[in-house]
Amino acid sequence: MTHVEVSGAAVTRFSRRDIGAFTRKVLLALEHNGSLREPISEVTIALVDDSAMRRLNRTFRHRNKTTDVLTFPADSSYADPRSEARPLGDIVISVDQARRQAVQEKHSLGTEVRYLIVHGVLHALGYDHESDNGEMNELELEIRAAAGLD
Repeated sequence: MTHVEVSGAAVTRFSRRDIGAFTRKVLLALEHNGSLREPISEVTIALVDDSAMRRLNRTFRHRNKTTDVLTFPADSSYADPRSEARPLGDIVISVDQARRQAVQEKHSLGTEVRYLIVHGVLHALGYDHESDNGEMNELELEIRAAAGLD
């Protein structure tokens, strides 16, 4: 079973267990549709505020503003050579930005955070909505539905 580490200042608003279970459901849906070709040993999800997200975005993307989700795929050298499973990486979600998006889209903060988990997992797997002619967006909708969203 995939270990999901949930951390960050905003984690008290959410259940670690629920986020972990949802993330595992997303990975299972990706496995079932053939998009996930190897098992995942672990993933880290950090729930942060806008200030922390802005610092990360400035440091790693050279953009001095907040964003909803940043993904840092794991380096394959961190994989345990004795295991077929590999770590997925780190997904950082701005709860402040997620809240604004939830209000705009007229759904709950929990739903928006789950949308961002799906989005972050796909980025960690190498999908890029800015260059793939809609492939990531289509897969995102499929996985949301398979995971019980939408």
